[in-house]
Amino acid sequence: MSELYRQLDKAFHPASIAVVGVSSRLDNPGTLALRSIMGMGFEGPLYPVNPKYDEILGLACYPSVRDAPVTPELVLLAIPPGAVPAAVAECAEAGVRACVVNAAGFSETGRPGAAGLEADILGTLKNSDLRLIGPNCMGIYSSSGKVALFDGQQPGAGRVSLVSQSGSLASFMYLLGAERAISFSKMVSSGNELDLNCADFLDYFSRDPETELVIAYLEQVRDARRFLDIARDLKGRKPLLVWKAGLSGSGGRAATSHTGAMAGSADVWQAAVKQAGIVEVFDLADTMDTAAAFYHLARPAGRRLAVISPPGGIAVNCADFAERYGLELPALGGEAAERLSAILPGEGTSVANPVDMGFGAVVPGNLASVIEVVASDPGVDILMVVAGAPASRKGDPGLVRMHTAELKEASALIEKPLVVIGVPTGLAFPYMAELFWEGVPCYLTPRAACGALSRLLDYHGL
Repeated sequence: MSELYRQLDKAFHPASIAVVGVSSRLDNPGTLALRSIMGMGFEGPLYPVNPKYDEILGLACYPSVRDAPVTPELVLLAIPPGAVPAAVAECAEAGVRACVVNAAGFSETGRPGAAGLEADILGTLKNSDLRLIGPNCMGIYSSSGKVALFDGQQPGAGRVSLVSQSGSLASFMYLLGAERAISFSKMVSSGNELDLNCADFLDYFSRDPETELVIAYLEQVRDARRFLDIARDLKGRKPLLVWKAGLSGSGGRAATSHTGAMAGSADVWQAAVKQAGIVEVFDLADTMDTAAAFYHLARPAGRRLAVISPPGGIAVNCADFAERYGLELPALGGEAAERLSAILPGEGTSVANPVDMGFGAVVPGNLASVIEVVASDPGVDILMVVAGAPASRKGDPGLVRMHTAELKEASALIEKPLVVIGVPTGLAFPYMAELFWEGVPCYLTPRAACGALSRLLDYHGL
């Protein structure tokens, strides 16, 4: 086990934590951080630090980190940037092992004096065993360590780890993951990466037994050669999804003011992605759509896709995007076609591929039956089902409630990967969430579903 792994494992599983910069204001950044950790049920000692207070949130408050009864293993610094160098020096002198600097106002601003603040911090780190996350970051989330990025996070049986140079995007991914039944093991908002950088965190996640899938949002790949070497080593063991921002001229300028990142060449980046086996994603929705396929679906046997749809128009749309993304739509075998003909009306339907259910989709039980028949065809590897029909019954507009129940029933009986295209309306969203929690990923468009499936298949070499 490397020294870096031991250092980061302590940061993600600290025995004790201090939060510097708390106050009686509940919206104070330090107090918010303290509330978040308390809300996670952190089991070790928690030390609020501010010389102005004797108590915060029912906990004894200390004048400094040195005054805490036990040297904390992790310290969160929620203080103005000008006070950070002295606080980091105090942590180093006290023997603290890891420190998170929440404050912005460093190199990303381009202001006079900001570089000097960073130089002072680096000077302290050079002569100590202290490791630093940030500045300009939200810190870390650890499900098993019971450390939170923000209030409302909870521990869970996570399998995904995230490194994000944007704290807000880390928060959004956690929330979107909760909707999609994607549980995170660890998250780190790495900010400006003055000390620990994305390659360090990727190295840790590559060895972490609680991590099976890694996601990264990056504006700059610091220590790029090492990052790509680790990514190559990950291939075939743990999928790595990377959203690389700042590749355009405008995006690069925005990244510089956000985290102080310098943009890289899009062509160079994409060539490196292919060599390293990285799964490239392009925005927040794309990241979570792709993550859902990797998280919920078993390795498919091949690229042969069967589409089942009540509305014929969406079936055609599915076929178009399946071909665009390199998925095959084989004709169904004679036995499957014969069984489908016995279920569906003879007019306004099709038992080819796509299977157009027409008005047969409004009959209770038909969707589940059709799914089971199609899944039994040995020429089919993956099923894509459109949920909903242009009909309503007993307060069930679009029949989304009925179809959700039948999808849950059918998914429990088949062994082949199944994805669902939901009707893009708020009425359907709660039912899509139900399916996610049954392990069935749902998408708002055929484009999103086919794109996610294509990446999953490419990753497995199919």
